[in-house]
Amino acid sequence: MSLALRLLLVLLLAGCAAPGAFRDAGPAPETPAQTLATWPHRELWAGVVFNGEKVGFTRREVRPARDAPGRYEIESEAAIRLRFLGVDKRISLRALDRVGPDLTLEAFRYENDVDGSALRVEGSVVGRSIRFSVTSSGGKEDRTLPVERPVYPSSATALFPPLRGMALGRSYRYLVFHGETQALAEVEQQVLGWETGELLGEPAYRVLTRLLGVESTTWHASDGRPLLERALQGVLFSALEDERAARRYLVEASLNKRDAMVDFSLVRSPPIAEPRRLARLELTLEGLPAGFALPSEGGQACAAARCVIDRAARLAQGDPARYLKATLAAPSNLGEISSLAKKIFPGEGTEADKIKSILAWMDENIAKEAIDTFSAIDVLRERRAECQGHAYLFAALARALGIPTRIVNGLAYSEAHAGFLYHSWNEAWIAGRGWQPVDATFGQAHADATHLKLLEGEAPGELLPLVSLVGRLRVAAVGALRHW
Repeated sequence: MSLALRLLLVLLLAGCAAPGAFRDAGPAPETPAQTLATWPHRELWAGVVFNGEKVGFTRREVRPARDAPGRYEIESEAAIRLRFLGVDKRISLRALDRVGPDLTLEAFRYENDVDGSALRVEGSVVGRSIRFSVTSSGGKEDRTLPVERPVYPSSATALFPPLRGMALGRSYRYLVFHGETQALAEVEQQVLGWETGELLGEPAYRVLTRLLGVESTTWHASDGRPLLERALQGVLFSALEDERAARRYLVEASLNKRDAMVDFSLVRSPPIAEPRRLARLELTLEGLPAGFALPSEGGQACAAARCVIDRAARLAQGDPARYLKATLAAPSNLGEISSLAKKIFPGEGTEADKIKSILAWMDENIAKEAIDTFSAIDVLRERRAECQGHAYLFAALARALGIPTRIVNGLAYSEAHAGFLYHSWNEAWIAGRGWQPVDATFGQAHADATHLKLLEGEAPGELLPLVSLVGRLRVAAVGALRHW
């Protein structure tokens, strides 16, 4: 999946965001705690706006569980349609959480569909663990997470403050299972104000939520309704609407020709000539959050916000063994992958020969389109993908040929957009040398020096640190260029 878009999806069911002016509304009432049995807002709809364009809706329904007396179901839905790199993208996220009367999680099912590529997460809380399965076209993985205290679904963040009772200065801290990242996360919430404003229509509590390294703000009416939410520095927001108005995004999105995701995620930069031939680059970043450590190894040397990328430098070292393992994203053990790998490169040869053959086959057979996927199998069957899909498929084929390969994520320069875009590529282990950067999207056996590595990883949870970067970074200066 395109990197910036995947980061957006992580946020959609966990909370959104809104611009506008707000002012103090005077003395704040103290609302008593409620229960799920008396919660009056059984179904709520909201329209979603991203970077100035209406792109979708969310819906949340709370109801008694049909097959479990005394339990409740929280059904959440998000439908998004936007343009990314000129492609009309359709995204559907669905979640069903079964909770106890105190809102604690008991069982769950999450279904994501992006451009026809599907991912399903299903499981339950058993004693002091969460046991669940993750299923995609690449196969199925069973996982277990230990938990030492009560855990709630991420859908509870909109319900927790009003159910516990709201008053100025009140705070809440609890643990959630986040379905989009398949990980446990700490939630911190604070009631910071009692405010009014044109976008609210009535006075509301301002509640700040910190989850997964992201801050979002929700304005709750005195009866608990979430009138307005905002995140990503006000670029992503949602507002309470009726069903008809919320669904109207289908018409509005079909008329929208602006590439809102690229506009938001593009990292502005001075121009770089012939970027695919660049062997050395020095750049300085602005907007890097405090505490975000840029990798500095191999051909990338970073000190604070200044990095030098030199493709003539010694490659990064390390233990490659674990990067031969098949994963859901890169299922190198499947017959469909292993048989293709053997056809691409039968017999024996060097890593360099195998990499060259894989890249040549992908260049001829896999179209470069902004189509999102969850697995290399999706890419193989569709015969088209964006950068992350290319990285998945390259990793699967390379591992099937015995080359330890990992997926890395960062920035790469785009001539078409005159700046850096969030991008995914690979690092392949060359015996006796180290980790060589390979970009299957660009067909590069040794990726050019505009590739700034930010982190490694292919699972959604591993990408979370990047959320704090999107929309903030800018390349202030480039220099010390050398071309091949």
